[in-house]
Amino acid sequence: MQESLRLMVERYDVGRLLSRSVLMVDDEPENLDVLEALLSDEYVVFRADSAAEAFAISQSQPIDVIIADQRMPGMTGVELLEKVGIDHPDIAGIILTAYTDSPAIMSAINRAQVFRFLTKPFDAELVLRSVVEASDHVYHHRAIAGLVSLVTSRNDDLAKALEDLRAAQQGLLHLERLGTMGRLASGVTHDLRNFLMGLSYLEVEVESGGVSDEIRESVQIGLSGLRNLLATLESMNQFARSGRLGVALGPIQPASVVRDAVTVMRMDMEFRRRKLDLRLQPDLPEVLGDPRKLTQALVNLIRNAVQATQHGDLLIVEASRLPEGGVVLAVEDSGSGVLPEIRESLFQPFMSSKGEGGMGMGLYMARLVAESHGGRIECQDLGGRGTRFEVFLPVPDTA
Repeated sequence: MQESLRLMVERYDVGRLLSRSVLMVDDEPENLDVLEALLSDEYVVFRADSAAEAFAISQSQPIDVIIADQRMPGMTGVELLEKVGIDHPDIAGIILTAYTDSPAIMSAINRAQVFRFLTKPFDAELVLRSVVEASDHVYHHRAIAGLVSLVTSRNDDLAKALEDLRAAQQGLLHLERLGTMGRLASGVTHDLRNFLMGLSYLEVEVESGGVSDEIRESVQIGLSGLRNLLATLESMNQFARSGRLGVALGPIQPASVVRDAVTVMRMDMEFRRRKLDLRLQPDLPEVLGDPRKLTQALVNLIRNAVQATQHGDLLIVEASRLPEGGVVLAVEDSGSGVLPEIRESLFQPFMSSKGEGGMGMGLYMARLVAESHGGRIECQDLGGRGTRFEVFLPVPDTA
């Protein structure tokens, strides 16, 4: 693709797209010294010891890539990239961060369009490779933007070409962001699995007796929630690596999926502050499904409903038979509904209805789960009285 873009750039004289310049910002001079020595042979290097100084440089100099420390006085690296991106969305940002900053980085993938994050202490070869890949990303971005501008100005009949170019640009960004999430999920999954191994001994001791029913239930619910979180992270890592969501299909009862999802959510205090109306139609047919994946999807939908409502509001969770055949798992809330501007792209990756508080992957993963079972997911706006999400699942012919 890069060779095709290069030929198009030369053919249509789009202009010089890369300045071969890197802006580094860190409040520790020794880190800047190391980075400058590493990059100065191949790039024009600008350095700053504060986010404010780096922002000023970004406004006055042609910059391709910014390497920013996350933890700096006055303004974090993510906040700097977010501010720079308002006027210069084509600059690629690389964040240097400690492993403990992972939640902030996951949010930054959406907020500041961070191209990549590297953990400290950083590896020199990885830094060089990341700058090369970031420069390639900038080249793609600017080349596509330049070609889009030419196409738009020359002929409205080429709207299809414009759409394809934008899709290619978005696809490149999605691939990088999915890869970033997969790498982070892999590390968290490893640590969480080790943590669960230790807690399993506690579960055995609790089951052997000597504790109250309340404590036993709390431990069971907590471990169920942790196992569900581990399964979600493993699914995210699997999808980031392969682009597919593997499922282990077998006959299951839809009502059991609903009960398992509600059990997981009971460890969420905000969920407990809502009124739950659990509607399980009797004698539902079995479906071919992966119980863990379906539980993950339903937990995502219930969590969205919790976040869309307030203390004392009603949540409806149900499993019922469809008149035309099949089963529907539904979650309905009494919130304010889905904003019209995001409704059409609600089930796309990195589209969050929670602003800075979400990664935009929950509904997307729920869609992937539904489709991997031969079903679908839909959203109904209840006219200002809330939102209803429905997962439709087919029933085997032998049911």
